[in-house]
Amino acid sequence: MIDTATQFSPITIPITARDRQQADQFAQQQPTQQQSEQVYRNTLAVLVTQRYLQLLGIDTDLEISHSWNPLERLLENTADLYIPALQGFLECRSLRQGDRKCLVPPEVWSERIGYMIIQIDEPYQEGQMLGFVESVSVSELPRSYFQPLDVFLEYLTPERSPQPIIQLGKWRKHIFESDWQPPKNLFNRIRNIATQQIQLQRSDNPIQQRIEQLYRRHTRNLVEPIPVDLNSESALVKVIQTTSDDEIRWQAAELLWEINPQHPACPVISGKDLGIYLMGNSVLLMVGVLPKSDNRVLMLLRLYPLSQMYALPTGLKLIGLDETGNQFFAVESRPQDDYIQFKFTADIGDRFSVHVVLNDASFIDSFVV
Repeated sequence: MIDTATQFSPITIPITARDRQQADQFAQQQPTQQQSEQVYRNTLAVLVTQRYLQLLGIDTDLEISHSWNPLERLLENTADLYIPALQGFLECRSLRQGDRKCLVPPEVWSERIGYMIIQIDEPYQEGQMLGFVESVSVSELPRSYFQPLDVFLEYLTPERSPQPIIQLGKWRKHIFESDWQPPKNLFNRIRNIATQQIQLQRSDNPIQQRIEQLYRRHTRNLVEPIPVDLNSESALVKVIQTTSDDEIRWQAAELLWEINPQHPACPVISGKDLGIYLMGNSVLLMVGVLPKSDNRVLMLLRLYPLSQMYALPTGLKLIGLDETGNQFFAVESRPQDDYIQFKFTADIGDRFSVHVVLNDASFIDSFVV
């Protein structure tokens, strides 16, 4: 299983300004304040669920959903989302943090393939996916009845065709999928970006000095020099192969890649320009794979700015989901961040998805180690 230093976090989905604008538009069409508030929250619950399903590669159709029909919004308390692959409607019910039960009106007890429960609190900035229920026959559903999201996935996707997935085992043989096989100029851009940022951060720290410092950290002897029979590359290879500290191993591997990217001990690295997915913001997703001697694999996910940008767009999110749809990390860029990253250890055969989000735009790809 994927191994990280952090605990799994609740799956939180951002609510965008466009989502709130859509919910407000539907709410203003209602005759009473109570119905307006009801439709506002129902609409946000549907949009949050739709975005979560998009993370999992599950297509939805808002236009066919009852919740997107003006007359049905007026006559019924409905918050459904149509899933074409299953030819059915998933009901999306919301509650607040202090609510002990989720209200489920009788009009949605039938003709539903399941019920997703989402916690949505003011000021409506995010929704938290709490759980799933297969069927409902009561108006008030206690929290203790909620089933975990992996049950939801097993229930909804038993016959779903597998989505295209990036084969990282082939990467280690230098066989890349067509959209990840980097053109030479893109590969050079990855190296140039990494090199420029290291030089900016360590302008007074030449490569040989950095190698010596890294070697001393590995040997835990702050004064011992590199043995005379080891050149720079050999010293880095020795660190990569013998250190018990994965952070030191990664630093040595990246230094070796910076010096000689063709060296067999280097990590396998590729990248993709996400500009067409992120509203023209030219951002590079770099994925690095570094095998360990214990048959496990170190993974590096990093976002860089491209073009003339010297910092990432503020609020850019890098999110990882495991094979059951649980979020196991989320990193968000701050002003002046020149990159954001996440490192973790995985077993051969582990599956995960990487999601990059900027405002209303997003990109997702799935991987198997």
